[in-house]
Amino acid sequence: MEQERRLTIKELAKQIGVSVATLDRVLNNRGNVKRQTYDKVMDKIKELNYMPNKSASFLSRMNDYSMAIVFPELPEYFWKQVEKGVQIAIDEFRDYGLNVTIIRSEKYDLDPQKKIVQQLIDSGKYDAIALSPNDPQEMADLIDRGVDQGIAICTFNSDSPLSKRLFYVGCDYRIAGRLAADALCKFLGGKTRVGLVMSYTNFQMQQKVTGFREVVAEYDHIEMVGPLKLSQEDYESPEAFADYFRQADGIYVSSARLDVVAKHLEEYPAENRPVLIGHDMTDETYQYMKKGIVTATICQDPVNQGYLTVKSMFDHLVTGDKVGMKENITKLELVTRENARYYI
Repeated sequence: MEQERRLTIKELAKQIGVSVATLDRVLNNRGNVKRQTYDKVMDKIKELNYMPNKSASFLSRMNDYSMAIVFPELPEYFWKQVEKGVQIAIDEFRDYGLNVTIIRSEKYDLDPQKKIVQQLIDSGKYDAIALSPNDPQEMADLIDRGVDQGIAICTFNSDSPLSKRLFYVGCDYRIAGRLAADALCKFLGGKTRVGLVMSYTNFQMQQKVTGFREVVAEYDHIEMVGPLKLSQEDYESPEAFADYFRQADGIYVSSARLDVVAKHLEEYPAENRPVLIGHDMTDETYQYMKKGIVTATICQDPVNQGYLTVKSMFDHLVTGDKVGMKENITKLELVTRENARYYI
C-alpha cells in the first residue's frame, strides 16, 4: 500500500482550527497557550496519528532557504522528467520555507554553465546549489570555491567526484554500461560482433564505456567493432551509420540519441538489422520498440533523480548535519517491448 503523505503544518493547523503560530508553540513546548487549546491540539494530533518531524521544527525557526538547481537544456525529454521530480519536491517543501530556482544551462556547453554557477555563487543569494556539471573536472574548482564560501553544493545526474560537493544523486553509469553489454551479448545469441556508438567524452560517457568494455571482454566469442565516435551533428547524417550497421550484429548507443540511431536503422533492410540497445524512453523510442527496431533501453529513473536531489539538500539545510551518504544511487531498469508502456 502506498504510504500516505504527511500533513504539512499549515494543513494540520487548518484541520485543528488553530493558527500556525499556535500549533508551533504546542509542538515545540513554547508555552503561552491556553490549556483548553493545548488539549484540543494534542487530542487532534493523537487522532490523526501525527508525528512531528524535522520539517516542523524547521518551520518553527521561521527560516527561509534559497536553492538554485542547474542542469542542461538537452536532451529535452530527459530533463523534463527530471524537472517533474524537482517540482514534486518543491510542492512538498515550499510550505517549510524552501525556495527553489530552476536554471537551464545552454545545451552541453561548458562556458555558459560555468558563468551561470559563478554568478550564483557571487550573488550571495543562495544557501544551496544543485548542479549537473557538463564537465566534472572543469567545474570542480568552481564547486570548491562555492563550498569554501559556505554554500551547500551537490551534484546530480553527472558527478564531480574530486570536488568538495556535498553529495551526488544519480545513476552508477559504469553499472549502466555493464548492464547494456550483458543484455546486448545475450540478445545476440550465436552472433559475435558488437558495436558502440558514443559522443564527446565526459565523466558519464567514460563510465558507461568502461563498464560496457569490461563485460564484453568477459565473453570469449564476442568481438568489438569500432567504437563509432560522433559529434552531435553527425547523428543526423544517415551516411555516418551505413557502414557501421553492416559491421555489427548488435549496437549499444551510449549517448542520449537512441531514437535518432533507430530512425536511421529503420531504413536498413530488416533481415540484416543489428540488435539495438541504448538509454532512456521517449515517445519516438517507444514507437521503434513496438516496430522491433529498438530491442531494449535502460531507464535511469529521472523523476526520482530530480526529487531526491531537492529532498536531500532540504534535509541537510534543515538539520545542518552532514549528509550520511555521499552517493545516492538511483535505480537502472532494463525496458523491452513487453514492459515499455509503463515508462511513457
